Amino acid sequence: MGIAQQIDYFFKSTGQTVFIEAEAKESRMRNFIAEYNSRLSENLNIADEGIISLEIDANKWGLELRCYFNDRNGFPGGVQITSNRAYRPEYSYRFNDVDVIWDLFNLGYRIGIN
Repeated sequence: MGIAQQIDYFFKSTGQTVFIEAEAKESRMRNFIAEYNSRLSENLNIADEGIISLEIDANKWGLELRCYFNDRNGFPGGVQITSNRAYRPEYSYRFNDVDVIWDLFNLGYRIGIN
């Protein structure tokens, strides 16, 4: 079982609500949204909840995907979890991993509340 499947099992077995967001400069975000919609047959747009489109002069170079949650007790190894204080204060923890979150998308997770 891969890490995304383990995380999916963990979230489902603990009954957690999780939130996934994407952050990037507008040009990179538009590319992400096009890929997301194409791969997942969705209709996400730049104004949707969970999309953070940064100004052109922002000090950010690529796409960041973040998954927020509250209970880390028993969370599978292989992904670095950080305490969450700055973003989405209703969630205690988060991890940032583009590849793992794309794998979660393939398992049915989406940008926003899951």
